[in-house]
Amino acid sequence: MEISVIIPCYNSMPILHELVELTIEELRKMNIRTYEFVLVNDCSPNPDTIGFLKSIADEFGCVKVVDLAKNTGQANAQVAALNHTSGDFIINMDDDMQTHPKNIPILYNKLIEGGYDLVLGKYFRKKHSFYRRLLTRADDRFEETFLKKPKDMSFTSFWITRRYIVDEIIKYENPYSFMEGLFLRTAGNIANVGIEHFDRSEGRSGYNIFKLIKLWSNFTGFTILPLRLADGIGAAAACVGVIYAIVTFIKKLLHPDMVAGYASIICLLLVFFGITLLCIGMMGEYVGRIFMSVNHTPQYVVKEIYTGRDEKDAVPDGGSEKTYEGSGTENINNISCQDSKEVSAEEVQKTILSLQETIAELKKEISEK
Repeated sequence: MEISVIIPCYNSMPILHELVELTIEELRKMNIRTYEFVLVNDCSPNPDTIGFLKSIADEFGCVKVVDLAKNTGQANAQVAALNHTSGDFIINMDDDMQTHPKNIPILYNKLIEGGYDLVLGKYFRKKHSFYRRLLTRADDRFEETFLKKPKDMSFTSFWITRRYIVDEIIKYENPYSFMEGLFLRTAGNIANVGIEHFDRSEGRSGYNIFKLIKLWSNFTGFTILPLRLADGIGAAAACVGVIYAIVTFIKKLLHPDMVAGYASIICLLLVFFGITLLCIGMMGEYVGRIFMSVNHTPQYVVKEIYTGRDEKDAVPDGGSEKTYEGSGTENINNISCQDSKEVSAEEVQKTILSLQETIAELKKEISEK
């Protein structure tokens, strides 16, 4: 298998069918003969989504649908998809056509020519909302500090990576997947390439500011720097308190009739208790996530794996089956899209020639007898 394309889906619109078609066209233009699509239904609230995805799998023999039992977020859905790929190169795309298939050759050529582990699209101009662009910029600065992300490196949802990077990523079993953290700790040779960001063809983004903050908070699984920062803030607050106490004591010696200020005491208490609660809350977040991980909270639960109505055409015979959590089973042999029309014509032609040769030999034997 040459290329696997993964697409997390949430309330996917009919534009997804066009996305698959256009992607296949681009892959064929690149002379890629074997490829697969893994569409992950992240428990979409729209009940028609899973049926729509299955209809795409019925039409295209290279499409596999992974249906999750509950919504786990885009990052966990991506990890779920990665666990069901077999390609040497893996491409991640969105289901809204903002990551347009015409940019695939740009990412692929950059990866091959530069020998990179991971190549991410860097949009010339993002078509996201203002608050999302603002949060993205703040997140970039934050990741540069806490995750040691290279400066000017842009992480987007349109990327291509190699098999050995994916094999390492899927070893991560905790429920707080964070693709930037997973990539930064596994890939050493990362590059950006400029691409165009398109408007959404249909629908609207499922991300609001609260979901973005929740997704961003998963960085705590990949760095302990915030805990060290809390130590530093606590030490600084303690020093300020000691200095203020010394200053107050000296003032009292110099001015015995000085009355202690009620307002200043309340302000100091609020500041120091606020810092204390902030640090306790930060440590509590880490402890809570450790508890959830030790408690084996699943990243995702697979309800069903669908490989098309006619699985004999989609999956080569002789494949072994692997049962995942849930009711679905999957044939783990490669599911590849090839130019089936050309192959069928060649097979028919070979069969006809073989029959003609057999008939000629029979006629020859009959005439000799």
